Amino acid sequence: MANYTAAARSNYFRVKNTKAFRRWCKAFDLDIVMPDELGPEPFFAITPASDSGCWPRFHPDTDAETDIHHELAAHLDPRDIAVLMHAGHEKLRYITGFATAVHADGRCITISLQDIYSRAREEFGQDLSMTEAIY
Repeated sequence: MANYTAAARSNYFRVKNTKAFRRWCKAFDLDIVMPDELGPEPFFAITPASDSGCWPRFHPDTDAETDIHHELAAHLDPRDIAVLMHAGHEKLRYITGFATAVHADGRCITISLQDIYSRAREEFGQDLSMTEAIY
């Protein structure tokens, strides 16, 4: 059996409360990337600290399944959109990728690399041959 290898990171965004955001990141085992700590408003990017390379799926306090996007929304400055990206593969049998845009009010939109198949059919027509990039 092959191992799933992944990588994930976000874009840069502002948060409402830097201390609360740092505590949240630590609890969810997320590393913080900051391009400029000296600016008037710090911007943050996050990435999973774990070796899995995946965004956390379980709440650290309860072990219940959680939605990291909605967890993050509570910390976002409403002027910014956070984009969390994730891509991975299992010995190149398949490649997955997702990007989710998160707004401070909790709204999220997600796209997947798999979306290319339906988009290509819409753009180029249903009668053309197109296989999937798996196995």
